[in-house]
Amino acid sequence: MAAITVSRLSKSFGGVVAVNDVSFAVSSGEVVALAGENGAGKSTIKNIIGGTLRPDSGHVSFGGEIAHAGAGGARHSGVATVHQETSLFPDLTVAENIFIGHLRSSRAMTVRPAALRRAAAPILQRVGAGFGPDAVVRELSAGQRQLVEIAKALAAEPRAIVFDEPTASLNLAERELIMRIVEQLSSDGVAVLYITHYLEEIFRLSQRVVVMRDGRLVADRPTRELDRATLESLMVGRELAQGYPELPEPRSAIALSVRDLSDDSRVEGISFDIAQGEIFGLAGLMGSGRTEVARAIFGLAGGAGQIEVAGRPLRRGDVRASVGAGIAFVTEDRRHEGLFLERPIRESLSIVDLDSVCRLRPFGWLDNTAERQLTRELATTVGLTARGGLDAGGGSLSGGNQQKVVLAKWLSRQPQLIILDEPTRGIDVGAKAEIYRLLVEFAHAGSAILLISSEMEEVLGLSHRVGVMHDGRLAGILDRSQATQEAVIRLATGGAR
Repeated sequence: MAAITVSRLSKSFGGVVAVNDVSFAVSSGEVVALAGENGAGKSTIKNIIGGTLRPDSGHVSFGGEIAHAGAGGARHSGVATVHQETSLFPDLTVAENIFIGHLRSSRAMTVRPAALRRAAAPILQRVGAGFGPDAVVRELSAGQRQLVEIAKALAAEPRAIVFDEPTASLNLAERELIMRIVEQLSSDGVAVLYITHYLEEIFRLSQRVVVMRDGRLVADRPTRELDRATLESLMVGRELAQGYPELPEPRSAIALSVRDLSDDSRVEGISFDIAQGEIFGLAGLMGSGRTEVARAIFGLAGGAGQIEVAGRPLRRGDVRASVGAGIAFVTEDRRHEGLFLERPIRESLSIVDLDSVCRLRPFGWLDNTAERQLTRELATTVGLTARGGLDAGGGSLSGGNQQKVVLAKWLSRQPQLIILDEPTRGIDVGAKAEIYRLLVEFAHAGSAILLISSEMEEVLGLSHRVGVMHDGRLAGILDRSQATQEAVIRLATGGAR
């Protein structure tokens, strides 16, 4: 009997159909991948299974019994969810976070920390955690927090677990650990529904793939019958161009020159140049200092060193000066730093170029007509799809379309340098292909690009040269002909070139 059965689920939001008559099942000990582009309906299915959404029609059964309403019904039926965004209390210990749900339902008037530690220790050992139950969550890395989230799910001894993008923000070693945990859960007889945009994880972990597109189920097939091209085609409804776009030849002029850069915290002694029309990849393990370099260049951190843009010195630690010099910065945290989730999409698109859409500048009024014209043009340039139009909230967009907004808002300033930190994190294969196309178009137009990505294949496929960070320093710079996975990993882990 199936551990999870989804029967003819449908769900709409404000007239927009998110899920339309979807049915599938997950058996004990089976890993089923739920695949599809952003906006395909995967999150809606996950939330209905978890009890946080009620379907308009259809139902979910656990072990043959129709689930009780609410998140409590799923937990009562032995179904846990590991969310992409961890739901932990940062100032509590690991043990307290693991058992917080049990404490709320306990009749005991007191909490015994020693008992919590004893109970948490074997669960942490099961997930391969290198930290103890007394560690405070605030002090843990993203990968360690994800392990706590999994440990919290395992504390309920579930018979089924839904994983929602569990490796989206993790480095290679942490992703490997999570995948081994999933494999062990499957061998222990736990049913796993696994949602991810990493196709290599789908092919490694799952026995079956359920593919959704535009709210409908378009395939439910054994993984062994699929290859990458077929799966991509099922997800996006068309064949994607194989490989990466052809890179333009960089120009001779230097767009960015960095010398002895430090941020007085994590990185020091960083020096490199980027030519006009060049894509310079910055690789390294998580925590190596890649993001700190990007933020220091953009002016979000002070410190020593010299930066020149098109031959002109840039004042350090001054974001306004960086924007004025023609630098664009696409942050890795698009939801908190890149756009307004609760405000109209057009406001996120126009925010960095308000001067061009205001009357009686610089202290005048917003010209709504000019703003709407500008934002329509930007949306068209990046192929933005917004079902509710540009007056809809930013939070209504899929991850891929949110990323297009974060990128598009800079384009009206015609930046000389575009800094992109994890530009394709958490977005689907179709949106990735669109982002790749845009980056190469910017390079063709003469913009220099600093590309930071945890996806090795992405860095190697899109970069003219690759700089590799290790422990806050630039360990080496590899030409495209030298930049192999082995060479990058060797430098990223402290080895010789």
